Amino acid sequence: MKRRIVMTLIAAVAVAGFIFAFSGPKQEETGQLPPAVERVSPPGGDLDLRQTTIAADLAPGYTGYLLVDGVEVPRDDLRIVPALNSITLVPQPGSDYQALQPGPHCVTVIYNLIGQPESDSAGQFRWCFQLH
Repeated sequence: MKRRIVMTLIAAVAVAGFIFAFSGPKQEETGQLPPAVERVSPPGGDLDLRQTTIAADLAPGYTGYLLVDGVEVPRDDLRIVPALNSITLVPQPGSDYQALQPGPHCVTVIYNLIGQPESDSAGQFRWCFQLH
């Protein structure tokens, strides 16, 4: 009888934990992104695998580039898709970005209106996450 009660309590706590873990607000829901940035990956504050995709999806009419830990990523290591307004880190063989080390990292997307010089940057957005 006691064993059945203990197992029921453990199951109830596990279900409550799952509900709590997956019901929290996502970064997109908190309104922290500027209007020019529709989505970033991985989301700010996340703990992700080192193989995660690092990317920013911009609003229509914007383009940009990425900085990882304050250093501009070479264009050869970026996949910029103008039709989707997306910028993705795709490191080439031998790139410094091929294997980011475990620990905290911050990425900045510098964005500007399509057709405007990069020196006329419309803005930037920075987010941080952990890799393990």
